[in-house]
Amino acid sequence: MDGFARRKEQSKEDIRKAAWELFSQFGVDKVSMTDIARKAGVSQATIYNNFGSKEALAREFVASAVESLVSRIQEFLIPERSYQEKMTAFFQFISTMMTGDKPSPSGNTIFTSSLDLQNDPEIKRIRMEAQEKMIALMLGLIEEGRQQGQVNPELSEEALRIYFTIFMDVFTHSEFQRQYSRRPNLVDELGSLMMFGLKGKKK
Repeated sequence: MDGFARRKEQSKEDIRKAAWELFSQFGVDKVSMTDIARKAGVSQATIYNNFGSKEALAREFVASAVESLVSRIQEFLIPERSYQEKMTAFFQFISTMMTGDKPSPSGNTIFTSSLDLQNDPEIKRIRMEAQEKMIALMLGLIEEGRQQGQVNPELSEEALRIYFTIFMDVFTHSEFQRQYSRRPNLVDELGSLMMFGLKGKKK
């Protein structure tokens, strides 16, 4: 790679980094190309030449975000933990993600953007693939719970798939995020409902 190519790649990486940080902190819709150019230290023309549009940058961001999200969840689903320990870690992770204390590729701001949820088919496809990966992870976890006597063995995979799809939609819904900002213990309560049902954990 010659000097020009290296500078071009470095410029693209600087643009990505600037866009990722701004999207994570403010959400895709609230970030302009001017904002990205200023933070990256390049002209808007450079961004357009390298990526074509803000939508293209957003697609890369969402793809990176969901890949990071799935990878981080896989990390704490280690075999050495019990079913209940893994479930507890899962809900702790969601609670931490919802607080949005610091910018992160898997922060919740990306999931409330109208750009990624409503208008862009490619981003919808990325999200659907990520949802399938998440469901597969949860089904694997539930199977461990069955083997440990913690999950009803009569529950069908079809019912569990529907349940997990609805369950994940709750966390990405803007109304839930508004309620969570007022009552952060909602994640713990939903986790308890998933693990123990309406009867709750036995004392």
